[in-house]
Amino acid sequence: MTPWWGEAQRRGVMMCKPDCGCLDRVLVGAVATILLATAVATLQGCWLSASYETEQPFAAIDIAPLPQDIMMQTQEEAERKSVGCVGCHGQTDAPSMHLSKVVRLGCADCHGGSPEIVVPQGVERGTPAYDEATRKAHVQPRFPEAWKGPDSRYSSANPQQSYTLLNKEDPRFIRFVNPGDLRVARQVCGACHANEVAQVEMSPMTTTSVFWSAAAYNNGIVAPAIGAQKTPFLGESYSVNGVPRQIRMEPPPTPEELAKGVLSFLLPLPRWEILPPGDIFRVFERGGVSIPSSFPDIGSAPSSAIEAPSKEDPGRPDTRQSSRGPGTGLRISVPVLNLHKTRLNDPHLSFLGTNDNPGDFRSSGCTACHVVYANDRDPFHSGPYALFGNRGQSQSKDPTIPKQEMGHPLKHEFTKAIPTSQCMVCHMHQPNVFVNPYLGYTMWDYETDGEFMWPEKQKYPTSEEMWQSLNRNPEEAATRGKWSDPEFLARVSELNPHLKHTQFADYHGHGWNFRAVFKRDRRGNLLDDLGKIVSEVTSAKLQKAMAPRTEEEWKNGRPGVPVHLKDIHLEKGMHCVDCHFAQDTHGNGKLYGQYADAIQISCIDCHGTIEQRASLRTSGPASPPGGTSLRNGLTPWNGRRFEWRGEKLYQRSMMEKGKEWEVVQVADTVDPNSDWARAHPRQAEQSRLAKTMQKDVITWGRCRRITRSWHIPTSAWLASPAISPGPRAARDAISRSERTGRRWRPIMKAKKPGTGRPITRRSSGMISSSWGSMALSGGAARTTFWSRPCGPRARWC
Repeated sequence: MTPWWGEAQRRGVMMCKPDCGCLDRVLVGAVATILLATAVATLQGCWLSASYETEQPFAAIDIAPLPQDIMMQTQEEAERKSVGCVGCHGQTDAPSMHLSKVVRLGCADCHGGSPEIVVPQGVERGTPAYDEATRKAHVQPRFPEAWKGPDSRYSSANPQQSYTLLNKEDPRFIRFVNPGDLRVARQVCGACHANEVAQVEMSPMTTTSVFWSAAAYNNGIVAPAIGAQKTPFLGESYSVNGVPRQIRMEPPPTPEELAKGVLSFLLPLPRWEILPPGDIFRVFERGGVSIPSSFPDIGSAPSSAIEAPSKEDPGRPDTRQSSRGPGTGLRISVPVLNLHKTRLNDPHLSFLGTNDNPGDFRSSGCTACHVVYANDRDPFHSGPYALFGNRGQSQSKDPTIPKQEMGHPLKHEFTKAIPTSQCMVCHMHQPNVFVNPYLGYTMWDYETDGEFMWPEKQKYPTSEEMWQSLNRNPEEAATRGKWSDPEFLARVSELNPHLKHTQFADYHGHGWNFRAVFKRDRRGNLLDDLGKIVSEVTSAKLQKAMAPRTEEEWKNGRPGVPVHLKDIHLEKGMHCVDCHFAQDTHGNGKLYGQYADAIQISCIDCHGTIEQRASLRTSGPASPPGGTSLRNGLTPWNGRRFEWRGEKLYQRSMMEKGKEWEVVQVADTVDPNSDWARAHPRQAEQSRLAKTMQKDVITWGRCRRITRSWHIPTSAWLASPAISPGPRAARDAISRSERTGRRWRPIMKAKKPGTGRPITRRSSGMISSSWGSMALSGGAARTTFWSRPCGPRARWC
């Protein structure tokens, strides 16, 4: 009879001989395996009991769409669908969420539920009878613990840090709490706004294509053949039941559309466990001292009772990652894991905001924009909503909503008067770009006025304290700073009267702090409007710089006061919605992978060129042939957004009733004889210098030739000593833009305008920005400048 080990070897099974002496080790390993399995089972029980996360599949649920003739119902029919609701909630701010009286909708039309359930008279709120009636009337969630407030009772507030909860929640409950969520908006809002819903579903603000594509390319996630082309192909979209889905344009884009950045399709992000590792920089990590035969060693100092102590440095991985398949051991794609599980999910419309910090309060889908939350107390950022604080607290008439609880919208109503602070909740990635420069802020550097932000003695947080802090704010510095305390963070801007070097913003998306950016010279000295150094900088002067200007200050400037570098449009009282109208915010129904490709509005659409006044038709990359007309747009108060009065163009505010401003025409700024130029001689001279020149490439201010280098500081155009050629010399000839802080890129092969011939003077160089380019040519006695426009879609010239 063949020994059992011989039979095993014959079958190709590797086994030990009975006398090999490893039986004891096998027994020890078996015991260890049992103990490990018990521990894992215990931990899994803790995870399941303490969280709403689950991978159990749920049956697909369909939401019946509202009938197309829903607006034809009578007011009596609509009221019958609200009878049980108003018994508790009363006649709230706008019963149908719409301010127009023409819209006749009952509560159940949008929210669902059982409006026929009425709480009996005399039953007090909080009693068992009251709770039973509301349970029958309201749609119930799959994960009740996720929707309870601090008092362990159901709350209508947005839950904090819900992340992808909506992908697992019952669609009927999603509709109940937010009919504007994109999983159900097509069935609810789409009855009246089908075109708008379809456009938003394809918008970059929904698909995440910009962030995911940038992260995929920069981290080596995508295949080289695809990544080398930088063609976006990853995007975010979910079905009614929260299932990731592919998005495809039907009909496919034309060659002309493809050339303008339109995409044919976007694919869901693959699961991080199954995607082969693309972390090309892992080879530079320390590790891999020991080369195990079965599983990677991560240097965790295993028990010597089971195996020998690790030879790896603590926490250092084996660079082979795993000898098994993807998703095992360390063989995972860490960047994809970050995309799935970090706060990159936040700034898009498929999910709620985290609703845990000022600047993080918002809903999802249509409601993310059209229902306003209290996020910021700065009037520049929030307009009239600044009065309501930055804690996401309700101002509704609804008696059932706690007025001191965070995570509630201001009112139960839609609005087109959307403040910049609402846009900022999403458009704050990264903290030094997007809306931050428009507001004049950048991320705090952890040093400026740091004595107010750091504790006097070193803080040593516990593991629990670190987890709590990092769960709200992924920056580890916060774990040791005062701003790890949510109450301190929400009141950081109240330190401004005491600060000597900067001013803090009142919004704190992701738990971050943002400091104001001021005009400075090359040595770091603060400058005033006239370019003079501000002496004896005080807190009072810094606060003065942040305040709105008076008419006198607009005319004569603020001598001796620093200049806060907020955008001029913001300083004049404009919000994002005063420039980016529906065609930009909703999208045009096409897929894009870059924000610049998805924009219709352009500066010349409102300001015109040096040759003609504004056409009030969009001319940006996403514009249809002939552009989209801006003439018929209305404010929330039904006034025309734009109105010509003679040769002057006026625009009415989308935020404040009765507020308007003149939209200065470029043609007037370069014409010395225009009324505007006579009233503003200094600004008119600067405009002429920045935009025009004569054919001799020396004399400025007469030849009408449009450029896009409008933001270049006037000092850049003045005569300066000759410079030696070279990128650094060319860059040093121009200071960073004194208004926007944009960066310059040198290009050395400059050509004379209109000739196509290279500049032949003794020294030459070129500076380009994202708006235009500028060449410098220096002779022995002077340096002259000229400018040329970029192409209509060029990010860089």
